[in-house]
Amino acid sequence: MKNKEFLENLKSIKNKTYFAYADLQKIYPGKEKNLKVILNRFNKQKKLIQILKGWYTLDKARLDYEALACELVKPSYISLEYALHLHGIINQVPNTITLITLKKSKNFNLENYNLEYARIKQDLYFGFKIQDKILIAEAEKALLDELYLISRGKRHFGLDDLNLENINKTRFKKWLKLFPKYTQELAKSILK
Repeated sequence: MKNKEFLENLKSIKNKTYFAYADLQKIYPGKEKNLKVILNRFNKQKKLIQILKGWYTLDKARLDYEALACELVKPSYISLEYALHLHGIINQVPNTITLITLKKSKNFNLENYNLEYARIKQDLYFGFKIQDKILIAEAEKALLDELYLISRGKRHFGLDDLNLENINKTRFKKWLKLFPKYTQELAKSILK
């Protein structure tokens, strides 16, 4: 009965499409040693699906990949190509959610998306907002993050087809001053 009750409690939680193991420990009414067995059983039965080690979902079709991406590595915010697409700066729809973090760069491969984290210096970790419960770079900052990593040889991205209409040029130029000279030089070439 405890197991069925546990699953029903998870299903009753609204606006939560994934659970960390620590979340499940708080909710599970039984002994902790039994939780891993139950999670393994539920995973085999597709009742509670393991996404990554220590992360689970009830329904992959409803999984909020963007929120999960921000939760997996903290601190992090959505930026680079994924944010540029969301802001209408690029047309190509990325299958990778790209994020900026202060931690070590890393990648996660999930069924529907890849999650890619790029490290940036502490003094350049700014320019994002909360939008629908996720941290996302402002359009100007997403472009600056991209230019910064390209200018350091960390990323490769075609800059020819950028739609700069949604870029606030005043904010862009103000923030650009905080970046190294090599990034500023690259930025000047696209702002012609």
